[in-house]
Amino acid sequence: MKTINQIVEEKLSAFPDFRERKHRAKYLSILALRDLGLEAKQKTEMLTLEEMADFAMKYGSYEREWRNILLNNKSLRGFDYDNKEVLEQEKLLSMGYEPKIKLPI
Repeated sequence: MKTINQIVEEKLSAFPDFRERKHRAKYLSILALRDLGLEAKQKTEMLTLEEMADFAMKYGSYEREWRNILLNNKSLRGFDYDNKEVLEQEKLLSMGYEPKIKLPI
């Protein structure tokens, strides 16, 4: 059986979209649901509160591994990895918020 780290690293290598922040939640959710055996169920039924709690914990584990792998392996980083602050500021501005720190965008 593969570890979460091995699964995430394998998917980051195979699917470049998974490296981008905008796709992270979708891919991590699929992996967490699959790991819990809930991928098929969530398509046709509502998850129980216990299943949702299990999913939240599992998703957190997958997200931590995703962040650690990208932090330690530059070759697997997406195009937006080094532009986090600028992207966040642009999003805040588009939503009508005034960012705390002015970055040149």
